[in-house]
Amino acid sequence: MKYAYELKFLYCFFMENGIDLVERVACGSFLSIEEIDDYIRACKFYVDTKDDNKDSTVVSLTDKRIRDAIHATSISQPEVSVHTFNQRLNRLKAYIEFLYVCHHYDRAETDQQISTDAQFNKFKLYISSVISHSRKDNTVVKDPFESVISANKFFDLLEIIKERSPNNPFKSSKLRNQIIAQILIDTGVRVGAVLKLKVSDLVDDWGNPRFRLTRTPNDPTDIRRLPAANKTKALSVSISRDLMKLIKLYIETVRQSTPNAHKHDFVFISEKGKSIGKPISYNAIHKVIKTFGDAIGIALHPHLLRHKWNEIFEDKAKEKGFSPDKIEDLRKYAMGWVENSKMASVYNEFQLAVTVAEISSKNQSQSVPNLRGDQ
Repeated sequence: MKYAYELKFLYCFFMENGIDLVERVACGSFLSIEEIDDYIRACKFYVDTKDDNKDSTVVSLTDKRIRDAIHATSISQPEVSVHTFNQRLNRLKAYIEFLYVCHHYDRAETDQQISTDAQFNKFKLYISSVISHSRKDNTVVKDPFESVISANKFFDLLEIIKERSPNNPFKSSKLRNQIIAQILIDTGVRVGAVLKLKVSDLVDDWGNPRFRLTRTPNDPTDIRRLPAANKTKALSVSISRDLMKLIKLYIETVRQSTPNAHKHDFVFISEKGKSIGKPISYNAIHKVIKTFGDAIGIALHPHLLRHKWNEIFEDKAKEKGFSPDKIEDLRKYAMGWVENSKMASVYNEFQLAVTVAEISSKNQSQSVPNLRGDQ
């Protein structure tokens, strides 16, 4: 599945730039240095943070708007990890090699073939040097004292996602979109966890409402073109009572009255168009979060909310007086990361679950009271 996403990334990039890789390799021209460099730049960023303001209009710039623009550029469009960057480059290298073997391997040594082989070797040398250099240059340029989402923008976000907010950018699906954003903000889970969430995963326990985050690869009930995937380990995710009420309200009203929704158990559905009633897609959730970000003037994507959750979790844990070691162990549990043997020997999973629930769930109602915006 990972390779498929990497191939999709490079395919979409070159198609959007009018470059037919199969034809290029077949005729022996491959890629120019400029074209490779363009791809290298694209590989550094998340797919949903591309600049799409192609038809932007001229606007007046105040000092505040300049500061926001600087913040959006330097913070709200983070680079992917070095591993992801290298994997995208390796996938291009492997794909070009595959095409080269298909079209040119073991051909007669003509002048044209000699030229093609030389171009191929130049491509391999250049892309390999970039990959090698990036491994040695694994540095962090982000200011560690700068929040991934500034405080004022975060509070703006908490306000505009509300179903009844006058500044909510959506005309429909407001309740669903609010809940999706709220889950990402309150729990720090990945998009895949929201997509995989089923009605049967909800645990409506008044003392500790939660949902089960499962690992079910090759789920036969998931008919999406890109099935939902949980990259982290299975765990129980605590949420606030208010958020659980909203989820149940959505299920018992919107979801229950939507055609085709009864055919599966996934909570979040498409509410219009040809896919009405079917499980919502990755692209749909990314678009929802991006639209919320556009409404408050920042480039926003779901993974940025995961980073913000980590910031808030750290602050709340420090307020409670936990040691740095315990904070890190709690964070690993909450994020679904696998603990190393040293950490696992300190706290068992039950203790971690209880403490995470106390920090995360009990503070959600304090940080975001009155989710629906009622007075």
